[in-house]
Amino acid sequence: MLTKKADIITALILMLFGVIVAADCLRIGVGWEAEGPKGGFFPFVMAVLVIGGTGMVIRQAIKGTGSVKGDKPFVGLGGMKPILIVFIPACLMILFIEVVGLYVSAMFYLVGYIKWAGDHSWRTSLLVGILVPLVSYIVFEKFFLIPMPMGLFGAQILRF
Repeated sequence: MLTKKADIITALILMLFGVIVAADCLRIGVGWEAEGPKGGFFPFVMAVLVIGGTGMVIRQAIKGTGSVKGDKPFVGLGGMKPILIVFIPACLMILFIEVVGLYVSAMFYLVGYIKWAGDHSWRTSLLVGILVPLVSYIVFEKFFLIPMPMGLFGAQILRF
């Protein structure tokens, strides 16, 4: 498959997800009330950004103005290894969200990805892998009062 075709297919799939999320946010409500934003406000903004970004990707792919020209193969020889290095841990993270919750899963994913795929030091990996979920927890759970998935054991883990 050529890069142009892969770009268009991927962008259309992501655009479809953006449209689905935006439509559901409209159902929930995207306005701003006296207490602050309604539940669908921030996801709606993100969905609109996804739709706009994927539209630009499609336009670039059709015009051939992207950084990678469309006549090159999407995955060359030996190209599946880097893709699987990203794909398999991401799938495992999604599965672990059901068990230990979003924050703990994100921590393990980030530490592992930064260390092995990014080839950074343990110090950097642990610092980023712990701080990003911690800040996300504080922002979403404490400031915005938006509960994220805790999984079967996530609430017990975060209680300590």
